[in-house]
Amino acid sequence: MYYRTLQFFLILFLISSLGYAQTLVIPGENALSEAVTAAADGDVLQLIAGGDYTETGKTVGNLDKNITIEMENYDPNSTKPVVRFTADDGTDNAFFYLLDGASISVKGVEFHGDVDGTIQVQYFLQADVTDSPVQTTISKIKIEDCYIHHLTDNMIDAGNSSMKTFVLFDTTIVHNTIGHDFATSLYYKYSGENYIEVKNSTFYKLTSYGMRIAGPGESGDFDHTPTGVVDGTTWYDIGSLDGREIILIEKGPNLNPWTVTNSIFQKQHNLSKVVINLKDLPDNISTVSNISYWDVGDRNWRNNNIADTLLADPQFVDPDNGDFTLPTGSPLYTFGTDGGAIGDPRWATNPPTSVREENAIPEGFKLSQNYPNPFNPTTQINFGIQAEGFTTLKVYDLLGREVSTLLSENLNAGVYNIDFDAELLPSGVYLYQLTSGNQTISKKMILNK
Repeated sequence: MYYRTLQFFLILFLISSLGYAQTLVIPGENALSEAVTAAADGDVLQLIAGGDYTETGKTVGNLDKNITIEMENYDPNSTKPVVRFTADDGTDNAFFYLLDGASISVKGVEFHGDVDGTIQVQYFLQADVTDSPVQTTISKIKIEDCYIHHLTDNMIDAGNSSMKTFVLFDTTIVHNTIGHDFATSLYYKYSGENYIEVKNSTFYKLTSYGMRIAGPGESGDFDHTPTGVVDGTTWYDIGSLDGREIILIEKGPNLNPWTVTNSIFQKQHNLSKVVINLKDLPDNISTVSNISYWDVGDRNWRNNNIADTLLADPQFVDPDNGDFTLPTGSPLYTFGTDGGAIGDPRWATNPPTSVREENAIPEGFKLSQNYPNPFNPTTQINFGIQAEGFTTLKVYDLLGREVSTLLSENLNAGVYNIDFDAELLPSGVYLYQLTSGNQTISKKMILNK
């Protein structure tokens, strides 16, 4: 028994020594930048909820490694730790500069670019090809449940022409995030990209584009024109200083699809611009559906797949002060692809109860095609069951091996949706199977990293 116990603890030690380090960063001046400098590739820096992390330099970090910054014991209801600068020089600074090999994930953190009442920070993230440009690949940016505000320029930036032909963003994911008072959320004018996903997020008071994704004419890269998903988003007050499109997407030879769905667009300053500009795309390559728009410009969406668009004032509670709550009785509560609300879900707090009750019991045992599909790395699976029973939802590879159990519990009759994160799985075709009672149904989905 002694030797078995010793062997067990030895295995635990070896596993932990091969993994990443978690470091608790105590709030204070330059505490985060010092922790970023000291961190090894793959390390996780944990910030204390409600903590004040101040910086006196021009950046928190020049990253050429994989790093995660997150709230300790993450709780979406806790007060976010705040990262901010105390310097008064508003030129050539950013929270993070991304060098070749950089990868960053942030979760549950506020980044505040205001210094003593004046916006002094240029960027949240900016690609850096150095003074003598070098090939720069940024493997992943993941922003989850963050609050990013008051920048003089773009949230994520590849806007310097010196980046042309040099910069590649492989994967960019923005989930459950609020951003306001800066130029553009994703300004990828001079970079190549492979996959972009913006979901369940709100952006408002942007002075230029809402989002600007360039094709090879600007980026100089014909091999990296991205697949993109914009879903469950709210956009308001866009282009106040530099009137632009809310979403501009240019493409090239690699005609990967874009989907813009379940979103609300209001108050575009330059009404001569297209609200969603799917530029240089052939017919039927992309989809715009289940969106509402109001007080915006041209709606020429080329000849792509357009369905279920609504011209209607969303009647937000107080949008100029950042409250986009939908009023009770709004038709937008049931306008989504899944029969639910559109826009950032955090604002759908007054649903019409009677409609929910009417839609609670599906007409039959149903498993919908996952959306989006193909996906990278997250997708949503919707299903309905007619009778209470023990229900499982599992994912298998093509050899029949179970790779994930998404659900295994007793459910009441109703309509459900499940989020699936396949970040740890390789690209390929997978099967997802729903079983409830004596009924089983399966469908295929494609993970394309």
